Amino acid sequence: MSEIRITIACPVAHLADAGQFSRATGYGPEDEHTFTIAPEYQDAAGNRYRVASGLVAGVYLMNAVSPLTEPAWGTDMAAADRAQAMIAVWQPLEDPEALPEPFAVPDRIAAVIGDDPQAAKAVMGLTRSESA
Repeated sequence: MSEIRITIACPVAHLADAGQFSRATGYGPEDEHTFTIAPEYQDAAGNRYRVASGLVAGVYLMNAVSPLTEPAWGTDMAAADRAQAMIAVWQPLEDPEALPEPFAVPDRIAAVIGDDPQAAKAVMGLTRSESA
């Protein structure tokens, strides 16, 4: 099975819903804690995010944007659906010289696919929070 690296930034205001989404799309109930144990970052305006990065099955992205089904271990499907509606996957710009707008914003769960989590955080416009 092929794997991809995905780096995801979740605004702290949406951690509970994102946890239920992770529980619904993950490999077990412990995936609910994906973002609560993740390091904290912030954007230029001071908005706070939790950022998780890791290898997932190559089909994860397709499954994550498809209609959700409740896993055997259960989850709050309404919360998972709210989080799913916030997900946006970054696409590289056609002009490699163009500077992208920061991809992480407070009303979006931002996902970047790529092997370099540091580059993903740069695309998102995030730096490590000093309070973390």
